[in-house]
Amino acid sequence: MKIDVTEILKTPGAGMPFEVEGEIAGDGVADELQVAGGFAVRGVATSIGDGVYVDAHAEGTVKLTCSRCLGSFAKKMGLDCEAKFMENPEDRSREDRDEIEVFSLENGVCDLSEMVRHEIVLNLPMKPLCSPRCKGLCPVCGANLNEGGCDCEKPDPGETVFGRKLLEALNERGKKHGRS
Repeated sequence: MKIDVTEILKTPGAGMPFEVEGEIAGDGVADELQVAGGFAVRGVATSIGDGVYVDAHAEGTVKLTCSRCLGSFAKKMGLDCEAKFMENPEDRSREDRDEIEVFSLENGVCDLSEMVRHEIVLNLPMKPLCSPRCKGLCPVCGANLNEGGCDCEKPDPGETVFGRKLLEALNERGKKHGRS
């Protein structure tokens, strides 16, 4: 997902609308990031003298794993992106880089895929759910409860490790507040 901005680099303040589509791949940190199809990005690139400011909107679909049932599902994402592209971003002072993300501008070309990948990772849910009504997995046999029930006997909450810890904490709290 590259845009050639050599023409606007010559004139500070010059702008250029763009629309591109492309694939987003993992980057070592987010290798598990799976994009279903590509992402479409449209926006405006503006010359800022020492680089290019990009204001864009990206849309696409990512594949996630549900944190309850471990099933795979697709999630559509719409992302507002803004960034600076500069020849040597690492030479900029830390203070300058804190205002907005800065990416590398190479030979008058902005590669938008890193900017979009960055926004995808920032906007992924902490605990992705395939549905708010996801029933998860049976704690005894591991069956996906969304696909039907299982014949396992449901443990008494007081007999599970979590249940015992919860009861202990509640009893301790009750003692502190004068309840027995």
